[in-house]
Amino acid sequence: MMYVWGHSFNFNRENNWEVIEDFCSMMKGKCDIWYATNIEIVDYLKAWDMLRFSAKGDFVYNPMASALWVEVDGKVKELPPGKVTEI
Repeated sequence: MMYVWGHSFNFNRENNWEVIEDFCSMMKGKCDIWYATNIEIVDYLKAWDMLRFSAKGDFVYNPMASALWVEVDGKVKELPPGKVTEI
């Protein structure tokens, strides 16, 4: 996870708005990046805490209403809402 945090007055004070503008231009429109607000991240982490893994860790149940994602053995797997998924 990469979290960008700051205040716009810093760019005014340092007269370097091009730093954040260049960064945003470089990062925009990527299909493999989740651009999330603070509350979206909090909600996702709370949903992650609700996952129920089998004793052996080979299955997981997602009781939530939205999909979650997990990486297993270098592969990303979707955990669909309301489903048990083999991992």
